[in-house]
Amino acid sequence: MTRTKNFDETKALESAMLLFWKKGYSATSMKELERVMGLKITSIYNAFGNKRALFEKVLNYYLQHILIKFIESLNNADSPENALRAVLMEVIYLHFNSSHPGGCLVVFSILENEQHDESSKNILNSALNLLHNAIIKRLENDKEKGKIASEVDCYAIANHIAALITGMITMAKAGFPQKELEKLINNAAEILLKT
Repeated sequence: MTRTKNFDETKALESAMLLFWKKGYSATSMKELERVMGLKITSIYNAFGNKRALFEKVLNYYLQHILIKFIESLNNADSPENALRAVLMEVIYLHFNSSHPGGCLVVFSILENEQHDESSKNILNSALNLLHNAIIKRLENDKEKGKIASEVDCYAIANHIAALITGMITMAKAGFPQKELEKLINNAAEILLKT
């Protein structure tokens, strides 16, 4: 006879996500996970597996619920310049949102790369590639529609945006004010699409 779960799995996963996001993989203990998830260790293992398996589920949840907002904002923008602005503005929303620890779980996890096995590294790499490829696709579509010059290097711009995102996350964590980051966004969006 299988046992039914008497807890909200999504809420528990979100709680684990916020803790990993705030403290990182290596600094997060199972005791802390028990506390924030409101579960006993056996329930965590039964529902999610060990710490590494839980972390991988958290990463996938983050991609599906947080990172997707970057891609949606990119795709919903009305111009190539606004698409770049929108994806960069997601850094602002993410960092300065009081319900999040600040920064980005993916970027922070990449920085503690030595803590992760191949499976976790693959999820982290796929997150960066997903965003990178979405930027390229958006710009290539804009190029086909004549919204940007044909000689614009979409791949190089995607690299710049990825570097700006990681740099802005670092700057935000270091205490740079929101207004300074917004200036950086506006300048970058205009400069990157010029040929």
